[in-house]
Amino acid sequence: MNRVLPPTLTLALIAATATASMPGHDMSGMDDMKGYQPYTKAAFDAAKGSQRVLFFHATWCPNCKRADADITKNLAKLPADVVVFKTDYDRETALKKQYGITYQHTFVLVDAQGRALKKWAGGGLKEIMAAAAKKM
Repeated sequence: MNRVLPPTLTLALIAATATASMPGHDMSGMDDMKGYQPYTKAAFDAAKGSQRVLFFHATWCPNCKRADADITKNLAKLPADVVVFKTDYDRETALKKQYGITYQHTFVLVDAQGRALKKWAGGGLKEIMAAAAKKM
């Protein structure tokens, strides 16, 4: 018995497959990196006891790519109580509005209630660690 997928489902599957295979969209293995992971509301809420940093990342942004590579390469230096959430700048419009984000490659250190403690543009792991250290 052959089944025909509805056009909407077919397009969704094609888009998901294409996005996953695009450079810069590969987040495979990030789940294993406890201190650096893709943003989801559930993961963000679950990390409430840690220092949380939102990294508003865009796949088309060269500075974001460099920051991503820096964080990934030096992840072992990240304190165990700090979690960096790689947040999709193009898709997380409500989150951008909530934190007043106007451009990519912006970081936000967030408290347990979700309020921004510090917001800065640019940098990488060194700046994340400096912001987290000031909060301690």
